[in-house]
Amino acid sequence: MESGKIILFEAGYCLHPEVMVVQGGSFRRVKFPAMAALISHPKGNLLWDTGYGTHFFTATSSFPEKLYALTTPVTLDKTLREQLSDPVDWIFISHFHADHIGGLRDFPEVPLYCSRKAYNVARDTKSSRFTKTRMGILPSLLPDDFEQRVIFIETLPKVDLPPFLSPFTQGYLLLDRYYLIELKGHAVGHYGLVVENTFFISDAVWDIRTITQNRYPNPLTRLIMENGNAYDATVKALQQLHKNNPDIALIPTHCSRTLQSYCEGNSHG
Repeated sequence: MESGKIILFEAGYCLHPEVMVVQGGSFRRVKFPAMAALISHPKGNLLWDTGYGTHFFTATSSFPEKLYALTTPVTLDKTLREQLSDPVDWIFISHFHADHIGGLRDFPEVPLYCSRKAYNVARDTKSSRFTKTRMGILPSLLPDDFEQRVIFIETLPKVDLPPFLSPFTQGYLLLDRYYLIELKGHAVGHYGLVVENTFFISDAVWDIRTITQNRYPNPLTRLIMENGNAYDATVKALQQLHKNNPDIALIPTHCSRTLQSYCEGNSHG
């Protein structure tokens, strides 16, 4: 794989009313892709999240976890592992919701990067299965040897970010060239990944129009957010970044418009 290349993949999708994620959206259920990206680094290939995997259906086969699948019906035509033709040398986990880690077990022995705070929430034994399901976390999706493979973001070098990422000012340096930026509000330990002029913002927004048109999600979605006020602050910062530097490609995980635009602009899409 050519150094510096980025390939986006759709690893399954769910259906949900559009009106829940963007003001003025339709009441009909629309497709929300679970995107992942393979990023070529000079020393190997970095995977951004894994989307859904077949293990998701096993994990949601009984209650209360089945509520997750019933609320957002999932379709998976091909797993990410089945789509990849290149090796994976590292995996970056933006956060631990099932639509981001559903394919982790398909990549044995690969080193993992994630937030310690996010992992602690996923592994918290004091929370009930119902509470975890409501949070979108299915612990059985985690590989048994996760702790032997993980490198926590908080142990990486903390750096001042370059001016082109303003108003974001601090982050962590990954693989000596990429930046990890905490995007608070959606979930504990939720991070975005900056690769040159592309910012994978994960679930900081569900639809790019929240940034470009100021069309926020339905207020009801705040019930599943970790911190609604922090979410608002993150969106405002992303809006300011887009205004300051519109050439930066912002990639939300579940935005069909973003995926379509990317595919139209890339022959490999």
